[in-house]
Amino acid sequence: MSSTALLEPVESPASRTLFLRRFLKHGKRVASIAPSSSTLARKTCQHVSPDVPQVILELGAGTGAITRVACQTMHPDSRLIAVEIDPHFADVLERTCPRAHVIRCDVRDIDRHLDDLDVRSIDVLLNGLPTPSLPRSVNQIVLDTFANRSRDAWFSQITVMPWVYQPLYERLFEKVTFQLVARNLPPGGVYHCRKLKPDYALNVPGTKKAHGLPAVGS
Repeated sequence: MSSTALLEPVESPASRTLFLRRFLKHGKRVASIAPSSSTLARKTCQHVSPDVPQVILELGAGTGAITRVACQTMHPDSRLIAVEIDPHFADVLERTCPRAHVIRCDVRDIDRHLDDLDVRSIDVLLNGLPTPSLPRSVNQIVLDTFANRSRDAWFSQITVMPWVYQPLYERLFEKVTFQLVARNLPPGGVYHCRKLKPDYALNVPGTKKAHGLPAVGS
């Protein structure tokens, strides 16, 4: 049986129930009340290629709504690294996404884990973390990691506030496009970004308060 056949549906009842329980327990640590819809997951994986091997990094993988689509789409020789801090979500990821290498860590430690895996460059970054509401120091780490390990890589950022943050991403990247996904709870979309601007470090968004990281945005 192929690994693709082992995958649960993107919007499985079990994933929705787990998301709701974790949201009710942890509030802001979980960035959404439900997993990403199948439509949002497909749009997020627009630059995951079935034709060429890639290194794909996913941050805030949650229960794997986007991870599963990436696994189904990517080239057989691609490498997918899914980062998730919540242990309950990570358990689901490991069970349902056998093609993904799941890292259970705080995104602040991502560079060390990528070094341990000998990942020197990435081709696509799928970001399920709620960038605008994270501490600025955390976004600095994410963007610096992207800058240091990518050339023409794509940075695909999900959002549940369509168009609101487009100016934010346009201050960071040379190229930004937005895709609306109305069939999501709540309605959302994806920013597909490329080529960090030389002065991106001057425009890193986020709060000054170093509160606990939201566990997931997908």
